[in-house]
Amino acid sequence: MASYISDGLIDRISERADIVEVISHYLPLRKAGKNYKALCPFHQEKTPSFMVSSEKQLFHCFGCAAGGNVFNFVMKWEKISFPEAVKMIGEKVGISVAAFNEEGGKAILKEELYRTNEKVADLFQQELKRMASVKNYLKQRGFTPEMIDKFRVGWAPASRDFLKIAQAKGISLENLKKLSLLIPSQKKDGWYAWFRERLIFPIFTPEGRICGFGGRILDNSLPKYLNSSSSLIFDKGRILYGLNLSKEAIRQKEEVILVEGYTDVMALYQREIRNAVASLGTSLTSSQARLIKRYTDRVFIAYDQDKAGISATLRGIDLLLENDLEIRIISMPRGVDPADLVNKEGEGSFLQKRNEAPAYFDYRLNLEIQKRPSLRREDKRAIIGEIFPTLAKVRNLITLGELVRSLSQRLDLDEEMIRTEFKRFKRKERGFLSRPEFLKIEDGQEKRERMLLQLMLDDEAVVKLVEERWDLDNFTNPDHHRIAKEIIISWKKGKRSFSRLINQLREENLSSIISSFSLSKSPFKTDDKEKLALDLINKWQRSKIQERISELMKNIKESQRKGKEEKINQWWEELTHLKRQISLR
Repeated sequence: MASYISDGLIDRISERADIVEVISHYLPLRKAGKNYKALCPFHQEKTPSFMVSSEKQLFHCFGCAAGGNVFNFVMKWEKISFPEAVKMIGEKVGISVAAFNEEGGKAILKEELYRTNEKVADLFQQELKRMASVKNYLKQRGFTPEMIDKFRVGWAPASRDFLKIAQAKGISLENLKKLSLLIPSQKKDGWYAWFRERLIFPIFTPEGRICGFGGRILDNSLPKYLNSSSSLIFDKGRILYGLNLSKEAIRQKEEVILVEGYTDVMALYQREIRNAVASLGTSLTSSQARLIKRYTDRVFIAYDQDKAGISATLRGIDLLLENDLEIRIISMPRGVDPADLVNKEGEGSFLQKRNEAPAYFDYRLNLEIQKRPSLRREDKRAIIGEIFPTLAKVRNLITLGELVRSLSQRLDLDEEMIRTEFKRFKRKERGFLSRPEFLKIEDGQEKRERMLLQLMLDDEAVVKLVEERWDLDNFTNPDHHRIAKEIIISWKKGKRSFSRLINQLREENLSSIISSFSLSKSPFKTDDKEKLALDLINKWQRSKIQERISELMKNIKESQRKGKEEKINQWWEELTHLKRQISLR
């Protein structure tokens, strides 16, 4: 079961914690009217746009849209989860959150497993000191003793030796089994070590605790790399190797370099390129993409450019695009990894390739054009078919527009034609309409939804009106739907609070929407918010009726042209009824 903290305990901590006092420990706040201002810590700016409200217990940056309550701030600053933020703030205000209330002593067991991994790492490090041949291998790879100690590299001895040393050091065999560092023998009774005669790289959580290990063989045996099995404290799909040491550099440089191997991270770090992480295997996961997003919006991918490396790059890109990350591809020589490059040619060569790294879309388009250099009509159609799935992952509309323009220029095709075809592609995949006027209509709908939400946040009468006259499924934006639903629940419980609403939703993008509404100047020119909400609902209903009228008239005209008049009377009857409704509104 996931960690759980009761809503009541969260409310108590939230009520006792003053957001101004908490944020003041992290950055200087300056009084500005009834609020406080500062330079935003989450993006670079010269004019303060970061606002903190003591009255509403919220913060919002009008430059980068970061916002929320005291928990959101600590989560974003410390790069921690919601339960961890609640625990941290609880300790500041004197309210204990015992071990996150985890069930069945799971938190205690986790601590034991972390301590066991620490002892095992010490064991591996001590074994490395005895292995002259392995130390010589690391020296030949260019690693200094200081760097080897920094990353706590070790050596796994033979299985029998590992068991003997572990028992002599008093390491719990039961915990070794729970960590799958010991696994049952298939040939006879007994246990043997998972890592045997391998170079060992401890894998750390972002906070610096050893959660698992990676092992590399030094001969031609297979598999070349071997990771710890999943355990209570290790899931390789949720970890990025080296993040514990690189997170501050990533934050300062506002970019991360994504590589494949442990030694790539170490070699770059040793050469003062300290914003690199590895994905513990070439295939990225959704969790790793979200983890990257916590620290930066910009990713440079430096995978091997052999066939497997290119495939891995393409597989991971979709996940990064879905998390709205800017992606560039560092072009590595075939068969050469970043560690080899910096050791042979120095960090300058790698940094030059980083500076020349093309945007992912250009890289992707170049790959397709290289396959079909003649660019005949059928080639262009095939390229568009390969590129559209990538475009469909792009969330930023401005970026999407620029990419469509670039595609039209590279293929010498009409831009508007590509836009039309892309809309049809999306319609087939996700049910989007392809009419040219559709985007304009959707923009108007988005604006009306945001206005309705803002009115709901301000006025209980509007909440009741929406509940009575509006179906929440009418919200086309799923974020708006979730916020509106939670507003109604909160009002019914009699607990109207922006901060509490954010606690219930617990998502950064939703927190930003709420804080933006709360701390922005009201766009409404009248105090009659109930009437405004009713007008918005009527406009939406009128718009839907008008769409149906247009559809019916099209159906009638088409049926008359084809001589199929079976449903025409039924359609005329519905059309007359809808026109009467329009006239009454």
